[in-house]
Amino acid sequence: MELNKQLKIEGKKVLIIGNRSHKNMWDELILLGTIKLLQKQWKEIYISAYNISWLKSFFKQFINIDEIGFLREIPKWFRSFRKFIKDWGRKTIKKYKEMDSVIVWGGEILTEELPNNYRYWLVSIFPCLKKHKNIYLMGGIQVPKKWYNKKLFSFLLKKTNYIYARDLDSVYGLKKYWFENTEFFMDTSFFAYDWNIIKNANHKKQKYIIINVNKNWERFLENISNDIKDFLSNWYKILYVPVAKWKNSQYNDIQYYKQIKEKHKKHNSSFEVLDWENAFDNFIKKLAKAELVISTRLHLFLISSFVGTKTKVYPYQKKILKMQDVIKNLID
Repeated sequence: MELNKQLKIEGKKVLIIGNRSHKNMWDELILLGTIKLLQKQWKEIYISAYNISWLKSFFKQFINIDEIGFLREIPKWFRSFRKFIKDWGRKTIKKYKEMDSVIVWGGEILTEELPNNYRYWLVSIFPCLKKHKNIYLMGGIQVPKKWYNKKLFSFLLKKTNYIYARDLDSVYGLKKYWFENTEFFMDTSFFAYDWNIIKNANHKKQKYIIINVNKNWERFLENISNDIKDFLSNWYKILYVPVAKWKNSQYNDIQYYKQIKEKHKKHNSSFEVLDWENAFDNFIKKLAKAELVISTRLHLFLISSFVGTKTKVYPYQKKILKMQDVIKNLID
């Protein structure tokens, strides 16, 4: 599989839209990699974000944020939209309309595994639809089966110039559907950080494993608990990474850390949280020194693969299986 490092985006002013600043490590690394690719082309970059101050604080570890324009994201419901307009939304929408190109890029951005996904992204780019813009979709994209999602999807595709899909399954599905302007492009988190510096440092493995689970972990509860039990019996420490830190149960990973500790409460002193937010370099070095990473989230599996740490992944969604194939083909 060829790794293309040239992201072809038309126009000078480029707006990147996604689930930005919702404190999900993977979305932020996807965004960071996209920014770095566009900076090599001297683009004027703008980011649509929920929590602008938090995103700036996180990105200060990696880039000069003074070179980036930050815009408030378009709200997804009518009540929040009215409030958005009442505050300073008019100026923001005007900025949206000034863009030459718009990139919609997340993880698995279009999939029926997540409710309202197709409507969600149309609302996000709504201010850019009236005047012609260069619109690009990037990430994992699944052709919907439900009729109303197909209508939304087809409408979005008619507005879209090009799609950079992060797996070949998405590319083939789009072409079979009718959309030809698509090609494979690696998940841009790959370009967010110099993973090879960490990978080639030959870190000596230490006696701990790293765990992350999400809301779908219950189906793997017995398997993961047995994994943890085996390592605890051999005096390993268990480091838990809260990849997602959002407010609701779906994206608040720390609640599952508490559940895991409760299940193995005789070994509470062997558990600790490994955070990624404030000292990302230290987090990556810790990851590289782990004996094993066990995860139900795609996010941690990919980063671990980038730095060469052995992984055991419990695939709760199709996207994990697709990206396992991508990583295998890149290594081969």
